[in-house]
Amino acid sequence: MSVISNKILRVFFVAVLAIFLGSNAFAQDGEKATGFHADFLKAFDDAAGKVTSLAEEIPAEKYDWRPAEGVRSVKESLMHIAGADFFLAMSLGKDLPEGINPRELEKTIETKEAAMEMLKKSIAHVRSAIEAVPAEDLNNEIELFNGKASLRRVIMIVGDHMNEHLGQLIAYARSNDVVPPWSQSNN
Repeated sequence: MSVISNKILRVFFVAVLAIFLGSNAFAQDGEKATGFHADFLKAFDDAAGKVTSLAEEIPAEKYDWRPAEGVRSVKESLMHIAGADFFLAMSLGKDLPEGINPRELEKTIETKEAAMEMLKKSIAHVRSAIEAVPAEDLNNEIELFNGKASLRRVIMIVGDHMNEHLGQLIAYARSNDVVPPWSQSNN
């Protein structure tokens, strides 16, 4: 073989190796992108985005509004979501951020600005906890609510809970003449 042929062969070999290694990495990323985590997070991000945008749309003076005595106010509902996010993130193995007590949020957060900050922090926190659960661990079981639940089920509870309170907040907003941002006409 000539020197040129050897160089061409080496370049070809390096190119094939790069394509192979790149395709393996791509397949792994593609697998993750089409897996449970990606599907769940797409739905979760949609619901969490709607909760956040609706919470931003509701005026601060309506944050203490409640539909009836003994029912959570707008602010308390948002802090209930945040508290659950932090608690469920702990169930998935993520430590609480310093200084946060999920059980006290409904009682200690007083302003719309503080509520929005805590809500966004909790959503990012639980999202990162979900992302950190390896796909091969989704069937692992933990103790949750006096019973056993797989990590997959814990993650599903995060989404169920977000959607449950999205519906509640839509009703709260509509009761206060606030139209959800995604329902507003573009006229």
